[in-house]
Amino acid sequence: MCTVVVRVAPGSEWPVTVLALRDESPERPWDPPAAWWPDRDPGVRGVRDRSAGGAWLAASDTAGLAVVLNRGEPVPSDDGTWTTRGVVPLDAVTGVLPGRGGTLPTTRAFNLVRATAAGAEVVTWDGTEVRTTALAPGVHMVTHGEPDDPAAPRIGRWLEAFRAVDAPVAPPVLGPFDELRTADAGEDAGDGWSGWFGVLAASAELPTDHPDAILRDAHEAEGHMTTLSIVAAAVGPERTVLQHARLTEPGRLDGSVELHRA
Repeated sequence: MCTVVVRVAPGSEWPVTVLALRDESPERPWDPPAAWWPDRDPGVRGVRDRSAGGAWLAASDTAGLAVVLNRGEPVPSDDGTWTTRGVVPLDAVTGVLPGRGGTLPTTRAFNLVRATAAGAEVVTWDGTEVRTTALAPGVHMVTHGEPDDPAAPRIGRWLEAFRAVDAPVAPPVLGPFDELRTADAGEDAGDGWSGWFGVLAASAELPTDHPDAILRDAHEAEGHMTTLSIVAAAVGPERTVLQHARLTEPGRLDGSVELHRA
């Protein structure tokens, strides 16, 4: 299951900042953020799942950002197949939100974090209905259940820690792991990300299969899941900036990484 931390500050220069960590099977190939879907919209870029062709996270300068997280509720299917959840972020940033118009999704259950310059919300499909939760100004955390749910281990352990530090107010100046190194040294790159990256670094002291761990390498209900992708993003009125890091050692911050900016 993935993890997303969101800061909402309406009216600021960058009204939404996001830290998103993807948990996926280490055997499932994927590509870092780029404009992989020119037939849909050449301005959309995102983290592409090679197997199904969809996106875990998608963004554009005009439409903000959308990231999908798996939920566990069963969704019935007449033929035992479902549409890939990777279509959901792509649809969201090209103007089609789940459940609008009365049509229910044909995917498995999910949470969709949707951020624009106007604010952020979580759209939930639990196999029965589509619900939307607006995120109030402040810092929020989303995993596989309800937003800010203290009963979810990662949220119960770390949400107040993210809220207790200064939240980022602009795009990252450095790559995410350069930011982590400056946070470990008690420094800030001048963009305000040291607080969140400091909490992430502290969380990495837990074993990667601990229920409270944000950075994961564990066998869960959906199989072997590892944290392999981290995105730090800022959404403004006319621009969305992504900094992406690929972990080459599942669930570990001290291994080598590949950095990308989109």
